[in-house]
Amino acid sequence: YPSLLLRERQEKGFDFSYAKYNKGKLITSSGDYNYRQTSWFYTSGNETYEYFHSKGYDHSIYNIDDDNTVIVSTPAVQFVEKVISFSYLFAFLFIVFSLAYLVAFASHLRATVTWDFKNKIQYSMIGVLFLTFIVICSGTIYFVIQQYRMKHQDNLENTMRSLYIELIHKVEHEADLRNWSSDGYYNLSELLRKFSNVFYTDINMYDGEGLLLATSRSEIFDQQFLSIRMHREAYDKLSREDYSIFIHTEEIGSMNYQSAYVPLLNSENSLLAYLNLPYFTEPEILAQEVTNLVVVILNTYVILLLLVLFLSVFLADRITQPLRFIQSRIAQLSLSKNNEKIVYRGKDEIAGLVDEYNYMVDELVKSADLLARSERESAWREMAKQIAHEIKNPLTPMKLNVQHMQRLVQEEGADIAGQVEKVSQSLIEQIDSLTFIANEFSDFAKMPKARNRKINLVTKLRNVANLFENSEGFKIDLDFAGLTEVSTYGDPAQFQRMVINLVKNGIQAIPEEREKKISVAMELVSEDKVQIAVRDNGKGIPDSIRDKLFHPNFTTKSGGMGMGLAISANIVQSMGGEIWYETDAGKGTTFFVQLPLVD
Repeated sequence: YPSLLLRERQEKGFDFSYAKYNKGKLITSSGDYNYRQTSWFYTSGNETYEYFHSKGYDHSIYNIDDDNTVIVSTPAVQFVEKVISFSYLFAFLFIVFSLAYLVAFASHLRATVTWDFKNKIQYSMIGVLFLTFIVICSGTIYFVIQQYRMKHQDNLENTMRSLYIELIHKVEHEADLRNWSSDGYYNLSELLRKFSNVFYTDINMYDGEGLLLATSRSEIFDQQFLSIRMHREAYDKLSREDYSIFIHTEEIGSMNYQSAYVPLLNSENSLLAYLNLPYFTEPEILAQEVTNLVVVILNTYVILLLLVLFLSVFLADRITQPLRFIQSRIAQLSLSKNNEKIVYRGKDEIAGLVDEYNYMVDELVKSADLLARSERESAWREMAKQIAHEIKNPLTPMKLNVQHMQRLVQEEGADIAGQVEKVSQSLIEQIDSLTFIANEFSDFAKMPKARNRKINLVTKLRNVANLFENSEGFKIDLDFAGLTEVSTYGDPAQFQRMVINLVKNGIQAIPEEREKKISVAMELVSEDKVQIAVRDNGKGIPDSIRDKLFHPNFTTKSGGMGMGLAISANIVQSMGGEIWYETDAGKGTTFFVQLPLVD
């Protein structure tokens, strides 16, 4: 009621206690701190202002004069409260920076966040913690509010029960309370004021018609904050529906409060009045309880969050470590080398994954053997077909020459000596052709063992240029970009053969009517790689044959075996390099060879 009757709300110091002393004796005090009866315990009175700390409180003393002293006290800031403030700052800054990050990088967030297994574990643990915090905090707050309401409702019912017992002793033999009086009491309102002071609650009493009969707080009705008529819903419940007690929420302006009603019956069970107890709770107390609870939960979860952050990083790393190891082993799988199995002692899901990996290694070995056998058989079948085709060409003229000799022997007067010389010369040429064919296929099928050593590329390229120096119709232009010594590792003879093949291909690709131009350039493309470019001004490579250019036995020339570029590609790969080409139809082709450098 004071909040309704006072025209201006009176503000009081928060968490402050104070005491006033006159001539050293305590005359008044307020607050939670228990002051001594004399001021001599706190001050000697020599200083106007003094400060000291005692029993968890900070005290400020003002000695007004020799007789009067005022002490104001407030709880001291404890170390725990300083630690708690860290939680507030952490939560506040975390929310602010998270929102700022989302606003600034919302468009790139999906692209930058990698949802790998490790991050999923971390985000899941943190997400579960946040979800648990929200659920527990919401449930606990709801539970506290419900408990708070139930507690005050129980208090209201107990107070009503006690008050009813006290009142019934006074009026149980009465038939009508309108003109009630008793020894020591002039009227019923005075009796209610006495019980109001005892039970620390306001009391209203209404007659059978619902009109105000007596009250311990007449100011409310005088000021017309409440009507003199009983609340309609309460009157209906008690008079028409025979409720023995009815508790509901009422309001005065914007203030809500609980209000309990019971019928007051005399010894003959006749209705004397309706007894009403308005029960005022302090919302600030509930808000403080909820706030304290949220603070405790927040501090607990901030500590848990920090622990989970560190723990999630550690656990995610430990959990994903076997997976990363298996990933590295799978990345190293190759058909061309012996793959090692993984030894894992655990009995979890990782063990099943390791078993599958080891099984895959075994199967890969079998598959590699089968594939190698199949490739060898396929290659030899193709090689046999090509050799058979190439051998048939010289065998046919050889057979014809031999048959011609047979006819000459049977004829009389034939010039056998001259014909033998002529046929022998033809047979020797065909035999040389067969030898060349055999050598070409032998070189491709089984390259000579490389005699690797350090090669000065500048010197070797100059030697190749010197080999073609006396050739008619063209000249090789060299461009080494100022390089005087560039070294790689490989077989010098094979390297020279590779360059000669590229130069010959370039010469043969230039039409007869066009001036032949071949250039060989070399440059460093990085700290550990050198690039050689062999350019011609020929007619280029048609689209239809570009994919087959490095295949063995493929050629567009009538006199070639189709082995030159295939052998060149094998040589470059054996030196750890790469070979490719760029072509422009009608203008020429450039073959690029990139090799690793050595000191």
